[in-house]
Amino acid sequence: MASSSEFEHDDLESDDFQKETRKCFQKMIQIKNNRFLVVDEDVLKFKERNKEQCKADDCRFNIQQYKNNDIAKANGIAVILPVTSPCKQTYMVCCKNGDQEGVSAKPLEQPLPDYIGCSKHEAVFFMEVIPGTSQYRFQSSLRTSSYLSFEAGPDAELIKLVLRQVPKDVVDENSKMRLLTC
Repeated sequence: MASSSEFEHDDLESDDFQKETRKCFQKMIQIKNNRFLVVDEDVLKFKERNKEQCKADDCRFNIQQYKNNDIAKANGIAVILPVTSPCKQTYMVCCKNGDQEGVSAKPLEQPLPDYIGCSKHEAVFFMEVIPGTSQYRFQSSLRTSSYLSFEAGPDAELIKLVLRQVPKDVVDENSKMRLLTC
């Protein structure tokens, strides 16, 4: 795990995010059973993919890192997760659907922001390494006790990406994700 000093940046207020211009990498997000996160329309879900299918743009996320000076959030690296689907570029955001917290793919109508002047943002997640593994989890900056997770949908084939509240000291099995090189 990174030390808190790695997240201290003198040129930022304590609750700001600044885009790291040279820290963007393309990865696929995988969960168990060979399922990969894909954007299907504006819906984020996990689909079983073989090696050839993984080359499609709809499952290749450009993980953009942001500097952050908030020591309370020093458990992970601030990131925004854009992806290019077949027809448009989108990015992952927290949203609310009635009483339910959720995640959706929002059209990216302009480049990612260079600067975000607040400590909570719909598109900023803290990417945390799960100790002792090669897996990660993503905590919402907007809803601080909520993590990206997966859950089964109404039919057995559908596995949805959701936002789930998880106690800070607990690693939920459904929040564990691997980042694979494209």
